[in-house]
Amino acid sequence: MKGNPTMGISESLQQKFYQVLKHQCTLPDFEKWVYATRELEEELPADVYLELISLNYNDKFAYNKLEKILNPFIEYGKFEMRRIVAILNSIINRDENCADSIRMTYELYWSGYNFLQLLGLKYGLSVSCPAAGNYQKLWEEISREEQEELLNELYPEIVQDAQQVISWIEDGKVVIKETVDERGRFDYEDLRSAEEIKMGEF
Repeated sequence: MKGNPTMGISESLQQKFYQVLKHQCTLPDFEKWVYATRELEEELPADVYLELISLNYNDKFAYNKLEKILNPFIEYGKFEMRRIVAILNSIINRDENCADSIRMTYELYWSGYNFLQLLGLKYGLSVSCPAAGNYQKLWEEISREEQEELLNELYPEIVQDAQQVISWIEDGKVVIKETVDERGRFDYEDLRSAEEIKMGEF
């Protein structure tokens, strides 16, 4: 396939590739999907399709092999931005996964997304290592009542800060690229003004 390998590959297929490589889909489930999805044979180059259906998904190196096969066919930047927006919307809506989403902002900040510094350090860290008396505990180690109390302290202020980050993404002021650095982290372009960058700092 000449040019950009993702050209001609439907978004639904790319999304499934992305999900399995991000461990949002198990290898056994992905294997079943491969055998059941006719569009793969229609949209992928013949040699790539053959690699997918011939791969031993029980092999201990199956994930690494799959990564090499699928990587050229995924627009990572697009799906990575959607993942971040979904995490932020989980926080805004205070859904059942909001605590994990808040904690994820800390992990994402430390993975190199500096535009999440305020969310990660002000809120994410407090959920990752909540204070309990004179000790730091894991979120799972504190009681349900303590969890709700901590979340109540973060809301509603966290909503405004999460909405701010979404606006930067939607306005094209933060653009995640397809390229990764030497540590395997996605590069991104920061087009925010100096004032907006300061707004995102902690």
